[in-house]
Amino acid sequence: MEIRTLERETHTDCYLTAAASPGADDLTAAQEIYSAAASLMAQRRIEPIIEKAYGRISRRTDIAAVRRTAFVQHGLSPDLPFVFLEGAPVDRAPFAGLQIWGVAAHDAKASLVRSQSLLYGAVARRLDFAGGRLLYAPAIDGLSAGRAAPPAEQARAMFDRARDLLAAAGFSYRHVVRTWIYLAHILDWYDDFNRVRTEFFRREGVGADPSRLDFPASTGIQGRAGDAACVMDLLALDPGTGASVEPIRSSSRQGHSFDYGSAFSRATDVRYGGRSTIYVSGTASIDRAGKTAHVGDAAAQAQETLECIGALLEDRGGGFANIVQATCFVKHATALAAYDEVVRRLRLPRIPTVTVLADVCRDDLLIEIEAVAII
Repeated sequence: MEIRTLERETHTDCYLTAAASPGADDLTAAQEIYSAAASLMAQRRIEPIIEKAYGRISRRTDIAAVRRTAFVQHGLSPDLPFVFLEGAPVDRAPFAGLQIWGVAAHDAKASLVRSQSLLYGAVARRLDFAGGRLLYAPAIDGLSAGRAAPPAEQARAMFDRARDLLAAAGFSYRHVVRTWIYLAHILDWYDDFNRVRTEFFRREGVGADPSRLDFPASTGIQGRAGDAACVMDLLALDPGTGASVEPIRSSSRQGHSFDYGSAFSRATDVRYGGRSTIYVSGTASIDRAGKTAHVGDAAAQAQETLECIGALLEDRGGGFANIVQATCFVKHATALAAYDEVVRRLRLPRIPTVTVLADVCRDDLLIEIEAVAII
């Protein structure tokens, strides 16, 4: 279990990351990780905002039971919303790891985070702080279109539902700073998904101002949280007068993603209290022209991906040491071995990372990394 923290005016941001050791073929890793996480949250009075567990979907019920037991034993509510993703481990283990972002109030009697019931039975987590209002809404799907509906139709329903949920909470889609979108069969219909997303953004006025291309940061990756063709988690911020939000459209190493049909920003910079939280979108080995770089070479793709993230952070005055949490998606175990070797060769500082198997948005891409950095 690794924790990275940042002191704010009224609270401490806490980022917990735990990756299961390779080779565990039972629930021991999940039990140890959840016990350690629950103990740490209880000791430090951490109120979770985002909680994501990665593992095999066939073991979701078992791992959810492990989580409930650990939370109850440490006096925490097991009923807070969390996301279980198939994020399959690279080996045959049932559990890959856990990521939590929460806050610990400086006032021991204060509670800063609350659950908010929204439409369709959804439950979000909300933080009201000196800089504004923040809302995290997990596991939004498009099953209202029907389980047998084509994936693109489910995607339309998913985005419409997200808009409605935000409106019910007093937000709009223009407040969204980060999305995580999981497509069960991403390689079969990613182009269709991009068309649906672009159409939705056009209707909602997202990115309508050419002087401020305000698409949120995003990850689009293979994954499942249930039976839906696609599911989305989103983070929205109404900055009020105490914070600012800046979409990072490109970096010194990569151009605009929307130049090749994907409507998202490379990252979003959320700044308040004199510090920036950089939400780095899912990043892969794509050159400035939007082409896949180093086809068939996992090590070169791993290095290109890392250099793209490094360039983005350096453009903002930071680097790899500023990363507080990351997810690495690899197409197969060979790509993970190549990534590990590149990290060693480049002598990068330790990055708190959970690694899972997943297809990336192109069949010739072998690795994708998303991250959160504080500068």
